[in-house]
Amino acid sequence: MASESNGTSAEVEPKPYIVRVSKRFIYLSLITSTLLAFTIGRAARIILIEGPRQALLAPHDSSAMFVRPEHSRPLPNPQLIEGKEVPKTLYTAKNFDTAIGASSSSAYLERRVDITTDANTDASSFCNANGDGKQQCSRGIAAEDKVVNAGTEGVEHEHLPAGQHLLIDIKNVDGTFLNSEGRLAEAMVSVVSESKLTLLSYHCHKLIPMGVSCVGVLLESHISFHTWPAEGVITLDLFTCGSGALVPVLPIVERMFAIPIEGGDVDMPLTVWTHKLRGFSTKHSYLGDDLGKFVLEKTSMDFKAKVGSTQTSFQRIDVYDTIDAGLGRDYLSYTKSLTADGSYESLHPELFLPEREVFLDGVLQSTRYGNEPYHEALVHPALFAHPNPKRVGIIGGGEGATLREALKHKTVETVAMIEIDGDMVSFSREHLPDWNTCSDIEGSTEWCGDDPRAVMRYEDGMAWFDDRFSDKKKKKAAKYQEDPFDILIMDALDPQDNVPFADILYTNESFLKTLFKND
Repeated sequence: MASESNGTSAEVEPKPYIVRVSKRFIYLSLITSTLLAFTIGRAARIILIEGPRQALLAPHDSSAMFVRPEHSRPLPNPQLIEGKEVPKTLYTAKNFDTAIGASSSSAYLERRVDITTDANTDASSFCNANGDGKQQCSRGIAAEDKVVNAGTEGVEHEHLPAGQHLLIDIKNVDGTFLNSEGRLAEAMVSVVSESKLTLLSYHCHKLIPMGVSCVGVLLESHISFHTWPAEGVITLDLFTCGSGALVPVLPIVERMFAIPIEGGDVDMPLTVWTHKLRGFSTKHSYLGDDLGKFVLEKTSMDFKAKVGSTQTSFQRIDVYDTIDAGLGRDYLSYTKSLTADGSYESLHPELFLPEREVFLDGVLQSTRYGNEPYHEALVHPALFAHPNPKRVGIIGGGEGATLREALKHKTVETVAMIEIDGDMVSFSREHLPDWNTCSDIEGSTEWCGDDPRAVMRYEDGMAWFDDRFSDKKKKKAAKYQEDPFDILIMDALDPQDNVPFADILYTNESFLKTLFKND
């Protein structure tokens, strides 16, 4: 055991390997690594991201249409209509930094500044974003101040959960205009101002490579649009919950946004639009009747334009021209008919006229391509059935078409038209000349009302017949003496039109008796 113990050498503990590095070496290594990583990352960004991006944008940057934003032309401030006040509002916005936005700008309606306010007070109407892109600004008059709604004189309107929506698409618009954030913003502010609406704030983005999107917050709701400059297209969206009608705003929008393309032989701007009632209103509107269903709300029409409208003492009258491709007419043929290119359309323009539709209180009454068949069927069967019709009486007939058809009969000596609404007759003479012309009747006149056989009476038809033919007729007064009629034609509103005085024409027993009385 001793020898074994003596023959075994003792284990030697290994010494640790120690590397001594100076602080200077450590600092230099860190700096070198950081610089190397930055250089590699920067080179990779240039090669993989910025290089392809610049190559993609180069054609657009060289285009005369594309102009990078310059803030030498500030965006216009929202305008407050005289006599209106803005309610207390809190403006909040959040901007996101994206690679496709060349610029982002916001403007808001400045609150009313008191004359005692310090002159050094910043009255700028622009809200600047903080570091994270969030904006919050308090604007408006005190909450207890009175608010005046659009189109009113100190009258506060009931805010119903309903409104009107106007969607407008315009093509063949100047591309430079559609890519100018400042010009577009000015047009939007002008549309709102001329429409008697209140623009609280708006926000615009100029996009890369081109195009502009803007949205404006109205006291009544909102307005927004987006542009495609290369295609010459802009789409707009206007929604209001106020009481004012939106359709009359359309000509203002066209005047401000339908800017023709500069140059030689180019197409003029074309507007396609639709109007719809929105929400849950308990109040009846003429816009929701036939006028809305057949014209305003239809999106399939290639063309629709208001010819005229008026509110008389008795009814509202609306006349529209429309072209619906689904009904066998098209906009291209119509536009060719307006030229002098020698085409069949230009030689026969009367065959390609738009449909003209007449609405009374929103209910369809007559159309250009239906007026002759309708009025011929209304008049001629009765006159042909009579052996010798000389005196014809028409109750209603404000369009003048029934009078026109009655005057075509040579035996007729007198046609008395008793129409309560003289303004309807004047309006029809101006906007519906095809309905009431007698120029194709030998010996007649341009306007049927001027025919020597026509007797125009702008009176209540029921009262007129009651005074002359009822049992209580005023026999002594000479002006109430009237010979009986051979033919009587009722050309008034239909009983199903849900108009109270129209129902009376068909249900009042006393009035019906006067129509059949012969002495």
